[in-house]
Amino acid sequence: MEKRKSYQELLKEYTMTQNKNETEAMEWYADFFLNGLLLQRREKQLREEIDRALDLHDKKTFTKLSKELVELLGQ
Repeated sequence: MEKRKSYQELLKEYTMTQNKNETEAMEWYADFFLNGLLLQRREKQLREEIDRALDLHDKKTFTKLSKELVELLGQ
């Protein structure tokens, strides 16, 4: 014979599911935000290194870093 769940049991399951979904969403947003910060930091670092290579007239390093920056920016 099939046991039916009480209203309290159903409500508890629903709440737990909602909390899990909200937690997963917050984790996704946190990852998205942190990845964006890391990309910005790497871009800034590459631009500074490119400027330094230009100042030193280091064509090899400039070319390497420029290619990396273009790949990072997806262009």
